[in-house]
Amino acid sequence: MSWQGYVDNNLLGTGKISDAAIYGHDGSAWATSPGFSVKPVEFRALFDGFKDDNSPLFGSGIRVNAVKYFTLKADARSCYGKLGDDGIIAVKTNQAILIGTYKDPIKPGPATLVVENLADYLIGVGYVSNNFDRLLSA
Repeated sequence: MSWQGYVDNNLLGTGKISDAAIYGHDGSAWATSPGFSVKPVEFRALFDGFKDDNSPLFGSGIRVNAVKYFTLKADARSCYGKLGDDGIIAVKTNQAILIGTYKDPIKPGPATLVVENLADYLIGVGYVSNNFDRLLSA
């Protein structure tokens, strides 16, 4: 499956994610939902939130697609944010960041499971190596 297939089928296709993207650690967009993008400055701040010193992310929030979310969680694996009844989930794998947003009436729990489970799947099928070609042809 292509990276776009993961966004279209495994994230958006669940009905639990409103917008989604997969970005490489270098900030390059591998796949996105229509009209959804992460500016380089937004990506860098989000990516830095996965580091030991994630205080800047807690101080300034998570900004993605020109929307600022209040940071709820930021650790080496996952960053979560909220804006009213809407929210964002970002999960880091060895080479990519999976980003999903949800909008009311979608609830945070089911949306979080979708993004976290896709990250677990990608890691489980070997998406922790540098062998992109093997994964893209799967």
